[in-house]
Amino acid sequence: MSFNSHAHLERLSPGLTRREALAVAGAFSLLPLPGVAQAQEQKVLHYGRLSPFDSLDPIRQFDVQTSELVLLTHSTLLAYSYLDRPYRLEPDLLERMPELGADKLTLTCRLRKGIRFHDNACFPGGKGRELVADDVLFSIRRYADAKLNNKSWFAMEGAVVGLDAHRAATAKGAVDHRTAAVEGLKRIDSHTFSIKLTRENPLFLFSLAISSTAPVAHEAVAMYGDQLGVNPVGTGPYTIQKAERKGVLRFEKHPAFHGTYPTKGAPGDAEKGLLKSAGRKLPLIDVLEMPLIEEPQPGMLKFLKGELDWRGVDRANFTKMVRRKPDGAFELTPEFADKFEIYSVLGVAVTYINLNMKDPLIGGNKALRQALQHLTDTQGEIDVLNNGRGQKLKSLVPLEFSGSERDTGATYPGYDVAKAKALLAQAGYPDGKGLPVLVYRVGGATSTQRTAFDFAKARFAAAGVQLRAEFSDYPTAVKAVESGNFQIADLGGWVADYPDAENFYQLLYSKNVAPGPNHSAFSNAAYDRAYEASRYMVNGPQRYALFRTMNDIIRDEAPIIVGYNAVRFGVRQKWLTNFKRNELVPEYKYLDIDMTAKKKGI
Repeated sequence: MSFNSHAHLERLSPGLTRREALAVAGAFSLLPLPGVAQAQEQKVLHYGRLSPFDSLDPIRQFDVQTSELVLLTHSTLLAYSYLDRPYRLEPDLLERMPELGADKLTLTCRLRKGIRFHDNACFPGGKGRELVADDVLFSIRRYADAKLNNKSWFAMEGAVVGLDAHRAATAKGAVDHRTAAVEGLKRIDSHTFSIKLTRENPLFLFSLAISSTAPVAHEAVAMYGDQLGVNPVGTGPYTIQKAERKGVLRFEKHPAFHGTYPTKGAPGDAEKGLLKSAGRKLPLIDVLEMPLIEEPQPGMLKFLKGELDWRGVDRANFTKMVRRKPDGAFELTPEFADKFEIYSVLGVAVTYINLNMKDPLIGGNKALRQALQHLTDTQGEIDVLNNGRGQKLKSLVPLEFSGSERDTGATYPGYDVAKAKALLAQAGYPDGKGLPVLVYRVGGATSTQRTAFDFAKARFAAAGVQLRAEFSDYPTAVKAVESGNFQIADLGGWVADYPDAENFYQLLYSKNVAPGPNHSAFSNAAYDRAYEASRYMVNGPQRYALFRTMNDIIRDEAPIIVGYNAVRFGVRQKWLTNFKRNELVPEYKYLDIDMTAKKKGI
């Protein structure tokens, strides 16, 4: 899913994305009521959101910033284990993993009993009712609605018998998602249902873990309609009490939440204290407070004062707070080492820049696009703007995934002004003469993003290419790009929806053009053939050869400019426990606060 890289150097959201980039800040206190005995003091987590959210209706969003918020209020059928690495799917709303029938096509799924929707006025008496199989089937049919979901449909497109036909019907007129018949979706009993696939599909289970397929209640859809985006009603760990797109988000613990803390993890997790909460009922924190703090300096000042529990480290503060050890690892300087904890992890996200293939100037001149590739100084951006936090990529796949450049041997051009000038001359613009100023759309307007644009502008100017920025908040920029209103667009990149290289190659598949994730509107028959052939293969030399073919086409046609694999980096207060950076699962429901340590300022 999409994420705003410059707005989320440390954290892809509170909530990535998948593009991608998936909470909390401000001070909050609960005052005791006169004459009422007080229960245990509430634990309040503070995290500063870095950009506005889109919609909290699961099917109307698909950026990391919003997705993680959706997963606070909604649960999915499957989810990723919090502690295990490599990432592993496990049941969430389901009682156990789906059972594959003898035909290798039919998945039988059984829901846990007793899971309840949040209390809400949409239900009789305001009391949330139990989640049943009909809710899941209603939500999948609604997920396929062509008039509602134009962001994440690719995850199930062509996968379920009859679901594409249902989508086609929704494009023609209103369809009742409670009663519409879809051949591949069957209710077996109140808590059991089946899904029949169109073909053997090793990727399908991943779609049951993305935020867009989270079940919703038909009562909530009926009551709130288009306002469901600010009135979410799910089965997740938190209920939302205050939803301001550019203000404060306040979440409170859902007392009937079904989840428990994992009882096992990856090697070394127990020694790090990550299993001390094993088996405890989730969530462990009572309240999440998430004000919008887009600029880095105010956010860091709040963190240093203890008003935020967790924070990414921007470029300026990095130089003050962090140093690199001889082995290349990061550590806090002595001034900060006793006060805070540091973390860094190679992420599951890649950055890239979109070039609009429908733009007459950009799309119609391959040599010009190739010149722009050579004028993008990715390594310089990593070194100068990100303090070395990132690894330049030669393909579109994160380095830790099978099918990355380590497996394919992909190659990609670097910053080279001389080659750029030669290509500009070939394009008809020697030394940039006669080339109009190119409009560079940026998904944000913070000081960090303005600095990044100035860096790019100077590099492009070295070959005579002039850039003009169009800054806007992230949701506005996404809408502009989806409508094709851009020449060059830096929306950040893409964070994995699931741990497979296919999730990145689908970004340039012709059937996924905007408002799908193919924002460049790239269409290439050879690329499509390689993508379709590789999509359902198991990893191995044959699949990697097809990935290499797609990488070669990306390098030659230049519909995007590939960037880097981000290193997720940040600091947290020592009192924040159970912390293990996870880019496919929002950490919040697993985190805990040592209240004794917090009161002592430890």
